[in-house]
Amino acid sequence: MWSWLRCQFRFPGRIPALLVAFLIGAGSAHGQSGQLPTVRVGTLKFGTVNWELDVMARHGLDRAHGFALKTVDFAGKDGADIALQGGTVDIILTDWLWVAKRRAMGGDFTFAPHSHVTGGLIVRDDSGIKGLADLKGRKLGVGGGPADKSWIILRAYAQKAAGFDPATAATPVFAAPPLLNQTLTRGDIPAALNFWQYNARLDGTHFIELIKIEDMLPAVGLPADMPLLGWVFSERWAKDHAPVLQGYLAAAAAARQILATSPAEWQAIRAMTGATDDATLEKLRAAYARGMIAKEQQPPADLTREAQRMIGLLTGLGDRAEAPPGGTVPPGTFFAGS
Repeated sequence: MWSWLRCQFRFPGRIPALLVAFLIGAGSAHGQSGQLPTVRVGTLKFGTVNWELDVMARHGLDRAHGFALKTVDFAGKDGADIALQGGTVDIILTDWLWVAKRRAMGGDFTFAPHSHVTGGLIVRDDSGIKGLADLKGRKLGVGGGPADKSWIILRAYAQKAAGFDPATAATPVFAAPPLLNQTLTRGDIPAALNFWQYNARLDGTHFIELIKIEDMLPAVGLPADMPLLGWVFSERWAKDHAPVLQGYLAAAAAARQILATSPAEWQAIRAMTGATDDATLEKLRAAYARGMIAKEQQPPADLTREAQRMIGLLTGLGDRAEAPPGGTVPPGTFFAGS
């Protein structure tokens, strides 16, 4: 069509107005049909999920899988949660407990696995803490708050493995993860339970990871790679945008695989990670790979059984506020098409 039009300009005369209108209309229709559907992902401004989304965008994984990625930053988790519930974003990354509670209250959110619980108990090398029992009577930093899942797991594990509850036998100090690292580094506390990306930033010559969260899980009856974090979206949106959602999940998995296997890719996101040296960057990469789940296609029924055991831990420790009303994981919490 356009080559024919160029030929017409070799000769004097005017192109008929009807032809011009047709060509403009055809070009406009082509632009519309060529536009990919947008997937709006709500993220925490400095969250590690931005590393994956950066990989997705730079490698064109979104467009290769039939959608255009749009990220929407929020200062805190509550902002992202509210945006999803209000329809401002299509997908967020959060835990299945949030989904289970919302579904129990009539919501239609559902969860596609992303990663499992990681992190661990870090102690200063001069703390004298050689085992769990040495935490008794000591200050213990906890990243997040009393409802943090890692804290629940540590409490359950310590009771089973060492016969005490750190919530009462130690002195928990709850703080935001970055502040907790600073407090631990200053020596104000001898030990801390923190997330993987913060533990990886600590100097390995002065801090020791006493035990990993994933090593505690089997002792309390849960799989070591039980997914906790996942992509969360409305079930109705998933039905209305099924091909787009499947494309997003495939692109996200591809981005995670690139990050897990390519050290060079970490140089590309170095500024985002805040790593000040190659050793820290490599520790971040290794810790990130630890959190990847091998069974992304695990049946929802299996995930529901595992989740119900986690609910049992929560309620057994008296934390009913985090459990869904009724103490049961509602059907549909785990996305059947993930």
